[in-house]
Amino acid sequence: MKYGDRALAHHLQDGVWQATSWNAMRRDVLAVASGLIDAGVKVGDCVILIGENSLDWLWCDFGIQAAGAITVPIYPGSTPEVVQKIVDNSGATFAIASNPATASKVPFKNVALMPTQVAEWVGHGPTQDGEIGRRMSAIRPDDLCTIVYTSGTTGDPKGVELAHRNLVDIGRAAVEVHPINDQDRALSWLPYSHVFGRINEIFLAIIYGGQVWISRGVDHIPQELAEVQPTVMCSAPRMYEKMYAAVMARVRDTSPARRSLFNWAIGAGKRRFHAQKPGPLLRAEHRLADRLVLAPLRKRLTGGRLRFFISGGAALAREIEEFFWAIGVPILNGWGMTETSSGVCSNTLLEHRFLTVGKPFPGVEIKVADDGEILVKGPGNMLGYHKNPAATAEVLQDGWVYSGDIGKFDNDGFLKITDRKKSLFKTAGGKYVAPVPLEQGLMRNPLLLRALVIGDGKPYVTALVVPDWDDAKKQGLDEAAIRASIQKTVDELNSRLGRWETIKYFTLLDRDFTEEAGELSLKLDVKRKAVAERYRDQIEAMYAGRSEGS
Repeated sequence: MKYGDRALAHHLQDGVWQATSWNAMRRDVLAVASGLIDAGVKVGDCVILIGENSLDWLWCDFGIQAAGAITVPIYPGSTPEVVQKIVDNSGATFAIASNPATASKVPFKNVALMPTQVAEWVGHGPTQDGEIGRRMSAIRPDDLCTIVYTSGTTGDPKGVELAHRNLVDIGRAAVEVHPINDQDRALSWLPYSHVFGRINEIFLAIIYGGQVWISRGVDHIPQELAEVQPTVMCSAPRMYEKMYAAVMARVRDTSPARRSLFNWAIGAGKRRFHAQKPGPLLRAEHRLADRLVLAPLRKRLTGGRLRFFISGGAALAREIEEFFWAIGVPILNGWGMTETSSGVCSNTLLEHRFLTVGKPFPGVEIKVADDGEILVKGPGNMLGYHKNPAATAEVLQDGWVYSGDIGKFDNDGFLKITDRKKSLFKTAGGKYVAPVPLEQGLMRNPLLLRALVIGDGKPYVTALVVPDWDDAKKQGLDEAAIRASIQKTVDELNSRLGRWETIKYFTLLDRDFTEEAGELSLKLDVKRKAVAERYRDQIEAMYAGRSEGS
C-alpha cells in the first residue's frame, strides 16, 4: 500500500486524538468483512448501517463493500417508521447499529452493535482473506455499491442506487478541479449517512491521500478547528452562518474604535480580492489589515491553516461568502444531489463567482431546460431508484437527471441556482413567487435559525420564522426586540421586491423544524407541505380578517 503506516483517520478516544494508519484501516475493514461473511451476509445482500459518525462506521461501510454486499446507510435520527420503510424497500437481510437506541429502530431481532459485535470482529482480525479476495475480484465498476435513501421534500423514502464507478469517477472529477493533495487534512463532521459528507470528506480523502479527523459533531467544531487546524473542510451553509453571526455579535460588544478597525480591515480584505490587479497601495493596506485583524481572526475561527471551505446543500448569503473571502478563507460554493453522487459543479480558487455554484466538473454536462430546470449527465448519475421504476422514469430520462432545481448560466458559464421547481407557488392573484430568494433574504438576520415563506393560493405572502432564542437571550433581547429586528429585515427585503412578492406578515415559532417531527427530509430539507399542515392555525391567523393592504 502506498501510504502504509501513515495516518489516514483520526478519532477522539478518552479525550485524545488517536490515529489509524492506512494499513490498520485495511486490516480492520477486512476484519469486519470477515465477520459479516461469518454472519451469513452474501454477495449482493443489503446491509443496514445506522449510527453516528465514527471510525467504526467507516470500518463497517468499507467492510460491507469488501464482502461484496451493499451499504444502506440510515441517518440515526430517523424515525422507526422511516427505518421500517427503508428496510422493506431495500430487502436488507442484516443490520449494524452504533448503540442499542439506534438498533431499536431496526425491525430485526438481532442487530450487530459497533461497541460489541463489530469490536469483536476487529479484535479477531481478518479470517476470511480467501473468500474476501474472491468476492472483491468479482466486483465490476457498474455493480451496485450503496443505496442512499432520500425523500426529497415529499413522499416516502426513495433509494438512490449508486454504483462503485459513480463514487470513484465523480470523486476523481472533484479532485481534478480542486488543488488538494496528500498534504491536506480535513475535519469531517457532515453525516456519513448522506452523500455530501461520506463522499466529499471520506471517499475523496482516500483518492487524494489526505488525512481525516472525525468530529464529535457540530457543537464541538470550534474547539476541534483549533485542535486539528485543518487545511480543507466541507459544510452546509448553517455552520458558516453561525460562525459569521458569532463574529458579528462579538464585534457589536467591542468599543467604537475596535469596531471601526474591524470594519476597515474587512473592507481592505474585500477590496483586495475584488481587485484583479491590486496596486502597491492596496497591497500595503491589505498587509497591514491582515497583520492587525484578519490573521488573528482566521486563527481563532479556523485554526489558522485552512485554505478553503467547500459549501453545499443549500444557498449561502453573499455577505457571508464575501466575509470569509475578505478574511482570507475562501468559501467555494458547489452543487449536486444524491442522485448525482453529490457534487457535479463547484467554484474553485481559480474560477469563482459569488452567488453561483461554479462550473461543471470534468466529464459532467449540465444544461437548462426550457422551463428552467437543471439537467445533469455525468459519471455520478445514479442507476435509478431501487424498486421504483415510476420514480426513476420521472427523474432519469435519456441519461439526464432532472434535478428539480431551477437555474441559469451566466455569460461566462457559471451556474446559478434560483429556486426549487416544486417550491414555486402562485398567489391568489395569479402571480408566481420564488420563495427561496425571499428566505435567503430573511436569513441575513443573524437572529434567525430558519425562515419559510408561505403564499400558495393565498392573497399575499407571509413567513414562518424561527429565531435563535438562546442567542437572543444571551444578547438580552426580549420577544418585542426580536420582532422589531426581524421586521426591519422584512422592510429592507420588501423594498427590493415587486408588490406581489412582498412579505406582509410573519409569525415567530418557538422551535426549529426537525426530522423526527416529519418536518425535514432525509437530506434535512424543509418539507413545505408537512410544515404548512403542522402550523396551519398560525398560517391562517396571518390571513384571517386581513386584506393585502391592511
